[in-house]
This record gives sequence, structure tokens and C-alpha cells, in this order.
Amino acid sequence: MLEPRHQVIFYPEDPAALSQATRTRTSPVHLSTLPSALLCPHASYDMSLQALHNSFARTAGLHPNLVVVLVPLHQEVLMCDEPAFLFSQKGEGMVIGGNTFRFATDLLAQLQVRYTPHLALEESYFEEESAFELTLPFINSYLPDTPVLGLAVGACAKPQLELLEHLLAFITDYEEQTLFIVSSNANALLPNDVAAEHAQHLGECLRRGDSLLEAQQHHLISCCNLPSLEAIRRQKWATRGWNINSWFCKGQEYPHPVVVGEGKEKIVWHLSASLGEMHVCETNL
Repeated sequence: MLEPRHQVIFYPEDPAALSQATRTRTSPVHLSTLPSALLCPHASYDMSLQALHNSFARTAGLHPNLVVVLVPLHQEVLMCDEPAFLFSQKGEGMVIGGNTFRFATDLLAQLQVRYTPHLALEESYFEEESAFELTLPFINSYLPDTPVLGLAVGACAKPQLELLEHLLAFITDYEEQTLFIVSSNANALLPNDVAAEHAQHLGECLRRGDSLLEAQQHHLISCCNLPSLEAIRRQKWATRGWNINSWFCKGQEYPHPVVVGEGKEKIVWHLSASLGEMHVCETNL
């Protein structure tokens, strides 16, 4: 079993505190079909806890057989690892806060057969990227005992994006009852006025189900993990736009992105969203 690397800084190390932080919460609206997807932030719990709960609360009633976590790879791929741009981890799983997380090893073996050398098993990339690890305790809380596949996604030109699209389709052919979790922020670290514009434009694109590539090319959006969002958008089951649940800046919730504070302070917006058929509880009708 792998050992965690990002506790204390990104999430509580103490098992009791971690259990308290990730205790399930309810939502009046939740996903009702699989495959489906969540969009979650990857900041520390100090900044992202409510946003993470807002996303995961929408899984009430879902019983996926597989959770796939797509996290951004911020660092450059080493020349010795090229042409790989997708990375996963070796091992049977990981232990965090006394809980064991099982990795989807059988599926990963199938992916290795089909997608090597573009997919590689390399631990070093996860040492720098905290997103996968900080998401696991929420999976344990809301979707216990579900096997997890973590993929760190690097920069993608057109051929790599098409390969990622194909890989995600293969996963749902292999296991239809799959929940995808895309870890992303809403904008790069930018002056607050530009940050709000980029976050707002991203939200509009996600709601409409528009391609994100053109918006990126015109410098209208700057979110990380765009390849994962675009590859999810192209899946045959993604027949509608994302449902934006909430917006957050510095841990505070807002109805939509706005200019926060004064001057040109650089900030990052986070959002909670879900993609798939939605069900509204009868008590909230």
C-alpha cells in the first residue's frame, strides 16, 4: 500500500479530524444515472472544503462500481517519460487516516495494454500533485469501498486529446457504472478582475456544453485540466451541459464570480459542478 504525502498541508492528518471534515452532507439535487461526472477543486481543505462537499453531496443514491479521478499535471513531463502524457500509480491502493483505498488494478492493467507508451506508471508525478490524494477521503466518505483509478493528465495537443477521449470511452465500455471526478480550478492565478472574467466565461461554456478549446485559444479561459474537461464533454453519455452548483473564492461562497476586493490582487476561483441526469428530491419540489 502507498503512503500519503500531502496530509497536514492539504487535509487533516488526524483520523478523527479528517473524518469530521469529510462527513457526508445532503443536497436537494443529486445525480441519478451513470456514467456521470463531478467537477471539484484541488485546493487545500481550508479553501475548498465546502465546494468539495457541494460536489460530492450530489452523489447521494449513486452506487458506482468505479471512480475515475482526473487530475491536472502542472509540471512538465520529463523527456525520459515521453511520449507518455497520462500517469497513474503502482500498487494495490493507499492508506489515509486509517482507511484503505483500493485502486482499480484490473482496469489499469487493461489500459496499460492498450495505451502504453502514452500511459505510464510513475509515482514521482503524484509527489508534486496533491489533487488525487486530497480527493480520496471524500470518495471514502460518500462512496465507500469503491475502487479508484487516478490519472494525472498532462498537456494535450490534438492527437493526445483524441487519445484521452478514446481512453475515457474505453473505461465506460469496460464499466458503465462509472463516476468521473475532474479536479480543476476555474482560472489561473490572475488579477481579480481578469480572474472573474475567466471564471464566468468558463461557467458559461460548461453550462452550454461548448468546446473549451476555442475559448482557450482566444484567451477567454485559463482553467487547469482543460484536456480532461474537453474529453469528458466529447463522451457519448455527456448529452447536456454541466450543472454549476456554487462558486468559491478564498473559501467564501458567491452566487457568481465577481471582482473581489480592490487593486490587482491575484486570485483563483473554484467551482462545484456536476454532469449527468439530475433528480430533485420530492421534499424540495
